[in-house]
Amino acid sequence: MTVADGSQTRLADISETVIGTIPATPAFQVMRYVSEGIRLAKQTAVPDEIRSDRNVSDIVDIGRMVQGPINTLLSYGTFDTWFERLFCSTWAGDVLKNGVEHKTGTLEKTFEHGPSDSYIRYRGCRWNTLDLSLQARQFVTANWGVMGIGSPTPTNAIITGATYVAATTTPVLNAGLNVGALSITGVAAAPKIQSMNIQINNNIYANDVIGSYEPDSHGLGRFDVTGTMTALFADLDLYNAILDHDDLALLITMGAATGEKYTLEIPKLKGLDGGPTVGGNGRAVIIEMPFQAKYDATSTASLKLTRAVV
Repeated sequence: MTVADGSQTRLADISETVIGTIPATPAFQVMRYVSEGIRLAKQTAVPDEIRSDRNVSDIVDIGRMVQGPINTLLSYGTFDTWFERLFCSTWAGDVLKNGVEHKTGTLEKTFEHGPSDSYIRYRGCRWNTLDLSLQARQFVTANWGVMGIGSPTPTNAIITGATYVAATTTPVLNAGLNVGALSITGVAAAPKIQSMNIQINNNIYANDVIGSYEPDSHGLGRFDVTGTMTALFADLDLYNAILDHDDLALLITMGAATGEKYTLEIPKLKGLDGGPTVGGNGRAVIIEMPFQAKYDATSTASLKLTRAVV
């Protein structure tokens, strides 16, 4: 028996035409990732029955649902399909705005066991959350949260006719060299940002029905965009904007080559809290500002992503 090695695993993805149905003869896209925790989450329950001998009478398998994280490093062109699923929308030219479309995919994990491989597949997968993190002199990380309907019986064979498209090879982006623009409008002087986290949450929920072991379907909740930025305290502008509850806007351009950049834009946000904080000797005074996006009528969205930026 050959124990599966994490460095030899493969994560592949394909979009579904029919939600919850794995496409026939799929052309899987091999994905780039750092780690993942996708699994078929098993739900069990113990009947609360009274026994004179005080023993557990049974343990019942009552349901299952696919869920878990996929942790990645951001690179250009690698996750454009995942962005569509996350935004519940479709690229219009090179612009993507949050919408209400139902988009799903099938994930396949391949484990190397020497003479044979193990294949585990997850169908009806939705991209529920994204945690995008920019830290000074660090890689830009993009950690995704996935929810799915079910998982067919694991097998030792590929799907008949399946092919695999090689993973992209574009550079991993970092917050030092590859952030060409980071601006906050609505304040007189642009703050100097040390770190920023942006969380996107579709608040997807499962629709359970009697007679179904797995979720019947998923529904879309409110599209929430929140985050936290840490800025050096150089003046009162950002602090006053927080106190005055001003409308602010955030724009970040990330990329390593002309025409292979993203611009992420939150056209309207509010600073929820924050003020100058003294962390101790030998440290700069900072402002940590949690924020939340709201709908912008001009952009007709809360969040906008543009690709192929020069």
